[in-house]
Amino acid sequence: MTKSKEQLDEEKAAILKQRVGPLTIDGLNAEQLIAKAREIHQKIYQLESDKYDLEQRHKRQQYDMMELAERARQMNKGDPILKERYSYSPRVYDRTSDRFVGSGTPSQVQLASKYERNLDRRSFMDKLKLFERS
Repeated sequence: MTKSKEQLDEEKAAILKQRVGPLTIDGLNAEQLIAKAREIHQKIYQLESDKYDLEQRHKRQQYDMMELAERARQMNKGDPILKERYSYSPRVYDRTSDRFVGSGTPSQVQLASKYERNLDRRSFMDKLKLFERS
């Protein structure tokens, strides 16, 4: 159910006729013509600034969508066990005090961002030794 070019042109003309009123400049003196020109110029200026704002908003939204898609792609690849271990779901979350009960040293601590590709898998004591040397 595509429309022909003539039908599209007729619709466009009808919409423009509805949105834009007729320009009546008959019988206006020079001062009134200047005022009318300024009014039209102000209207064009406002429409162009709105158009620019909407274009910039559209560009920003496109960028945000690309960024979110990339983040989703990064989260969907990799080891499913690691995803489960470091996810924020309540069933995986445990309190720090519960983690250290009965053990002499704490478990491994993740020092890298969850978005980085290489995780630091050294134990707490190994990391502590690094700082003792310096």
